[in-house]
Amino acid sequence: MVCSFIVVFDNLVFWDKLFQRINFFEASGFGFTVGFMGLFFAILYIVLVLFSNKITLKVFLSIILLVSAIIGYFSKLGVVFDQFMLANIIDNIKEQNTKEALELLSVPLVIHISIFGLVPIVLLWMVKIKRQSFLIESRNRVLATLVVVTVCIMMIWANMKSVTYFGRENRDLRYFINPLFVINAGYSYVDDVYFPSRKEYFKVIGGDAVIEGKQKKTVGIFIVGETARADRFALNGYDKDTNPRLSKRNLINFSNTASCGTSTAYSVPCMFSLLGKDDYSPQKADNQSNVLDILKKAGVKVFWLDNNSSCKGVCARIENRNMLSENKLDIAMLDDLKNTIDKQNSDVLIVLHSLGSHGPRYYRRYPKAFGKFTPVCENTPEKCSHEEVDNAYDNSILYTDYLIDSSIQLIKDNYTNGFVFYASDHGESLGERGVYLHGLPYIIAPKEQTHVPMLAWFSDEKSATVDKPSSHDNISHSLLGLFKVKTEVYNPSLDLFK
Repeated sequence: MVCSFIVVFDNLVFWDKLFQRINFFEASGFGFTVGFMGLFFAILYIVLVLFSNKITLKVFLSIILLVSAIIGYFSKLGVVFDQFMLANIIDNIKEQNTKEALELLSVPLVIHISIFGLVPIVLLWMVKIKRQSFLIESRNRVLATLVVVTVCIMMIWANMKSVTYFGRENRDLRYFINPLFVINAGYSYVDDVYFPSRKEYFKVIGGDAVIEGKQKKTVGIFIVGETARADRFALNGYDKDTNPRLSKRNLINFSNTASCGTSTAYSVPCMFSLLGKDDYSPQKADNQSNVLDILKKAGVKVFWLDNNSSCKGVCARIENRNMLSENKLDIAMLDDLKNTIDKQNSDVLIVLHSLGSHGPRYYRRYPKAFGKFTPVCENTPEKCSHEEVDNAYDNSILYTDYLIDSSIQLIKDNYTNGFVFYASDHGESLGERGVYLHGLPYIIAPKEQTHVPMLAWFSDEKSATVDKPSSHDNISHSLLGLFKVKTEVYNPSLDLFK
């Protein structure tokens, strides 16, 4: 009964997406649905049988029901719980980032969990289980499993053509199979993170890094944007004036930039890695030097200031500070920044990891004075109109415009050889095609989650709009170039400013 409930009611998003692609009342559509439902039921049944005994049965089934209900709710918002989303969640737990978790709480979430989680759990605990000997219970479980598997094989065999063809052509649907995809993602996460014998030793790269050919002190601010979409920047043609300050600056604007991933835990380490998107994984990046390590080796003073959950390991070997617990808006990162810079005689790079447009409560990312676009959503996005969600999000972009412009003014007023470089880690879905937030696997992620803003300002007031494709792969090599660092790992063809 638990398997049947989960397959049918906790997978409404999967069935909805499936029936958008097939006609259930045609022979092939009916065949695939029946065959897949049998396969889904059988696999889930075997998983539950393997991990349940007479002592843990109700507890384990209760946990599965609760987890499936939570996943089912967020699946409606377009969230996929893959390995990297799990890494985000686990990072927040380790960092005790309750603020982000609390912002996800809402009345619809509580109602959904109550109906699809708590009510079935209560009914489950009302069932009286007759205890039998270990041998009899084992025999019954084996027999029941054989029956389920046999029926499943017959259903698949009878519809083999439909199952194999449609399944092969629609592999992306696996991301929405609840909770089996999450169980598989959890296995991948544990395998990558908690088996050190399989991990590589830390690899030092860029050990030959030196600064050459310049004498004037360089001061740079790199701003890691959060959840900003390129198409919501007026600089990129958006019809709302979300960049009133930056539009008056001489900037180099990269209007066609692709992110490395669709989540912070994946993209932020990638932005500072020298692996490149095609060869990147968070585990690989964590086991070798990043561009900040190389800059430090060359003699640049690098400091990471965080107003987000964490640096995701990027700042592990440089000086850093996290101010998220202070509950301040992003502009507070500029407080006393000049004093920090002036203490250094060497070149300086300050990395500001902003809270930016982090959802789902966008209205909390800016002060009331920046509530230019109204009415705004003051709830989770699915409870508001598209106009309200758009306005709240656009106001957060307006505040990002203020943060970047203020950083530029700080450099312009105090240093003759400086720059401000901004790039967002990933984008955000705001209800397009029924998808909200971010974190979809890259292969199926919409452009709203992967097309990000990137721009730079220099003391010599260079100005240009660059439509040529760029990506997070360019960032590390561009930073090395800006500080005139010579090293064998520097690739001038990836330097945006070469």
